[in-house]
Amino acid sequence: MGSRRVSRQVFAVNDRLKHLEQEEARVSAELDYHRHLADDAVRDAAVIGSSMHQDEAERALADVDRFERALDEIDYRRQVLVAKRDRLLDRMSSFEDYF
Repeated sequence: MGSRRVSRQVFAVNDRLKHLEQEEARVSAELDYHRHLADDAVRDAAVIGSSMHQDEAERALADVDRFERALDEIDYRRQVLVAKRDRLLDRMSSFEDYF
């Protein structure tokens, strides 16, 4: 694999990492929003105690869990991309050592 191709791949991985960073910011903001909703719903369920409020609290907590899993997935994808970028950079440095 040529040095130019590896270089293009590094740029592509960096672009994907940038998109992940933006996605993480959006998901994190959504998570904060849903945490506030869940706090209110849990409080209402504890104070009022109706089954409707308890159901709402469960749904709100499920939303929080869903967004936390989404952040975990983003973190995993970032780790995979960083490892790939590191391998590509090692390959690029071996080209430089060769020439």
